[in-house]
Amino acid sequence: MDKIRAIRSYIIKHFVLIILLVAAWEIITVLLMNNLVFPALSPLIFGGKTIVDYDISTVFVFFLYVLVRVFVQFISRYFPIGLTGWDDRLIEKMTVFDGNVLVEHYEELGILTRVIMMAAIIVVVLLLIAPIIIAGTIFSVRVVKKFSELEREEREKKALYEKKRNLMLSDIAHDLRTPITTIYGYSQAILDGKASDEKQEEYLKLISMKSKKVDELINLLFDYVKMDSDGFTLHKEKTDLAELTRQCGGLLYQDIADAGMELYADIPEEEIEIEADKVQLSRVITNLISNAIKHNPEGTKIGLLLFGKTNDWKLYVADNGTAIDEKSAEDIFEPFVTGDESRQSKGGSGLGLSIARKVTRLHGFDLKLLQGDKIPYKIQKEGFTKCFEIR
Repeated sequence: MDKIRAIRSYIIKHFVLIILLVAAWEIITVLLMNNLVFPALSPLIFGGKTIVDYDISTVFVFFLYVLVRVFVQFISRYFPIGLTGWDDRLIEKMTVFDGNVLVEHYEELGILTRVIMMAAIIVVVLLLIAPIIIAGTIFSVRVVKKFSELEREEREKKALYEKKRNLMLSDIAHDLRTPITTIYGYSQAILDGKASDEKQEEYLKLISMKSKKVDELINLLFDYVKMDSDGFTLHKEKTDLAELTRQCGGLLYQDIADAGMELYADIPEEEIEIEADKVQLSRVITNLISNAIKHNPEGTKIGLLLFGKTNDWKLYVADNGTAIDEKSAEDIFEPFVTGDESRQSKGGSGLGLSIARKVTRLHGFDLKLLQGDKIPYKIQKEGFTKCFEIR
């Protein structure tokens, strides 16, 4: 839809610009011809005789008269078809433009003068018609070029998408294969009776943990596909954003502590009422917190901050951990993007943040990454160096 609007805007803008340029050219040409060129050529062509004042319209009709006259004379010479009297009738019609005066003078001119006059008239006509032809050609070329650029961009975008998707599928296959191999190995050891009772309990815990990871990964992929389908809708209801944010922080508090990190919360006691799908929006917040846990070192401070009031609020999930490089930051919300840092630390499908942004935009909100000086001062003063903002 954005692309269609861009094309429409481009065509209209260039069409109006070319129309204005052609109109300006035509006006300037007519003024120059009527006030400078015709008065200067008149004495040269008609020998200084006094003739009626005329402008482009008169000369144009006269030019047509001469062309018709030459054509009919040619036809009459080789194909007699009873065109007698046509000359007088045409001259009579031309009285509207005072063309009969020009015709009288035309009959008195010599061959060379007639040629000069015809050449001058042809030049005038070309000056009036040529801009239209040139403008039409330029406009067509520009439009074709614009469509070619859009097609090239679309091909490049599709190629990049396919590359990222293939990389993502490869990563997912790797992420699935590792825990499945572990599950198979430990379960087979138990079935073959090669594990002691003590080891069996340990193996079962590992099997449970790996199975959970596989389940999470499959659900994440399923959610991404589901959100791209036409049938996906949010179930919005009146929600207290402050209470929802507190619940998300409490849900992951133990995970933060287990990772050797600290949770800082600044959430108002007052209710901030919004229309939202509680399940989907809470998944966004918990996803951002989990993302901070996964991709930062031990000792990181994670912040959950909510400012404002109903209809004017901002929610931040911040941390003071590892910075995200500029290149990765540009593509961080794109699907299938994982990045080297993400892959090196505990893995990832490259879908979590993409899903989070989809959900926030479906709500009519937005999600973006802020780092360094772009972070609001009240976030910076708490020592945070990057944050995700929902507003």
